Amino acid sequence: MLTTQFQNIYYLKLLVLSIIIKKLFELPVTRYVSQTTGYVMNLYIPKILRIPIFTIFSEIYKVRRQDMIHPLQNYETFNKFFTRQIKPRKIECGIISPADSKILSISKITKNECLLVKRVTYQIGQFLTGIKGYEMEFKKRQESSNLWSCIFYLAPGDYHRYHCPVDFIARTRLHIPGKLAPVKESSLKQGLYEGNERVVLEGEWEQGLMYIIFIGATNVGSMKVNFDSDLITNTNTYHKNGYRNYSKLSVNSPYSSCDKGVHIKKGQEIGRFEMGSTVVMIFESTSIEWNAKLQQKVYFGQQVASY
Repeated sequence: MLTTQFQNIYYLKLLVLSIIIKKLFELPVTRYVSQTTGYVMNLYIPKILRIPIFTIFSEIYKVRRQDMIHPLQNYETFNKFFTRQIKPRKIECGIISPADSKILSISKITKNECLLVKRVTYQIGQFLTGIKGYEMEFKKRQESSNLWSCIFYLAPGDYHRYHCPVDFIARTRLHIPGKLAPVKESSLKQGLYEGNERVVLEGEWEQGLMYIIFIGATNVGSMKVNFDSDLITNTNTYHKNGYRNYSKLSVNSPYSSCDKGVHIKKGQEIGRFEMGSTVVMIFESTSIEWNAKLQQKVYFGQQVASY
């Protein structure tokens, strides 16, 4: 009898321990990892160590050093190296890649669910609004036009600033807090994009509506939009979606504003990730022909589609 009681107590302790472990795994651990990484990335690196450290990193992650404006010894921190500016590039015709990246998906949108990679989809309504189960109703300019989704993944060695793929008027911004799970191709799974922290720019281009979305990930909690100083990402505070209307927003050069919102020229820098992550374009088009292919490495300024 006593043995049975001890067994019951033992099993009860195991049950309690399993529940505690489960809850620990549900905590936003990746956010604290990302914040710790952010702290390390901003630590000062002695000048004598910069060339060997950044050279090794560049070799491992295939950094395009020919694009860099400054020599390696000028970058005082990892963050300054990751968010480096680059030499001017040719901006090609048509729709250009918003970043140095790999194309994970090019999909025509016909319903609320859209292909991410093989056997993995994402729910567009929840992705764009943060509302679980939301069915998105797009107000297309023309009923005959198509909706497209294109996904660009930035690797650690890529240039980490993102640019405008077309002439674009940003009407609103929505910041959706969430997890910071890894978004590399091997980690993609159902519900990942809908669950990660992201910033959604909603607006229009010459053929209709357009959304440009920046997705955070482990070690990539910070996303910046140059003309939006109110946007603060990767915080410990559990807050609601942060909405901002860009109508008649006061902005500084080189950006310009109008009654509709902020006008961003094709190729103009929008902001940056503080390491790599993902940019998603969802847009309406009456006529488009894709030049880029799945898994293709593309570079900011390079044409990915003509219209």
